[in-house]
Amino acid sequence: MESDLKDYQDPEAQLPDNDQAALDVSGFQVTADRLEQLMKSMEVLLSDVEQLRSHCSHQATELMRAAVELKEQQEELKESYVELSREMQEVMDSVDDLYSTKSAFEAKEKQAQKLSRQL
Repeated sequence: MESDLKDYQDPEAQLPDNDQAALDVSGFQVTADRLEQLMKSMEVLLSDVEQLRSHCSHQATELMRAAVELKEQQEELKESYVELSREMQEVMDSVDDLYSTKSAFEAKEKQAQKLSRQL
């Protein structure tokens, strides 16, 4: 009976033959190769991301520096505008004073001519 058990083998429990084992190993090799390629691709991608991050960081620093410079220039322009506006107002006031003086002078001149004719 024991010999009957040795002779009997369950077909599902049989060990794979060499061809089947070779297929299984090659499948693992293909999977391992794909994983290795994926890892290399990920390393390249991570390197690219790091370069982009560095580049963007540099550009952000430059943009902030430019923004500070523009703000300083804007303040200088505001101060210049205020100064020029004040000077322009002084010029306009001077012109008004000159017109008033001219008008007063012309009035005095007319009065002098009138008095001169009366004499």
